[in-house]
Amino acid sequence: MAPRTRRNPRNSRSSGGIGGSEGTRTPDPLTVLGVPGAFVWAVLAFVTSFIPNIGFLIGVIPPALIALLEGGPELMLAVLAIYTGITFLSDSLIKPRVVGDTVGLSTTVTFLSLVFWTWVIGPLGALLAVPLTLLTRALLIEADPRTWWALPLISGKPNPTEKPESKHVG
Repeated sequence: MAPRTRRNPRNSRSSGGIGGSEGTRTPDPLTVLGVPGAFVWAVLAFVTSFIPNIGFLIGVIPPALIALLEGGPELMLAVLAIYTGITFLSDSLIKPRVVGDTVGLSTTVTFLSLVFWTWVIGPLGALLAVPLTLLTRALLIEADPRTWWALPLISGKPNPTEKPESKHVG
């Protein structure tokens, strides 16, 4: 179980790095377009990038509404296009490869964990969905060598990368 525990800090670093890149790419186009509070929207983009699947929607609504109020529908559509482009590049091309390989969760499990933990805990569950799922996996699956067969179901890979060693004597 020790090798898996060491991987979790890399998930935070990889998600933080990708979220940070989203946050640093956001303020420049918004400033050029004249949207007030570009730095605030960049920080919001960074924070909501940690919420799988729906973070984009939470992060784009406030700047899009401000753009609508400040410059009309054209400015709002420009803001939506910028956010969509940045998020598409990050979430579709970069993040799944980096985070999925780092933590060993399939896209389906990530989405289901988002729904489940949001239902159980509320909005905080959306932020903590992946870490709580990793904790659950460590406690229920990786702790018991008899349940190693479930790892491919969770990771989405045909074979587990490492078979847990049996500590059960008997």
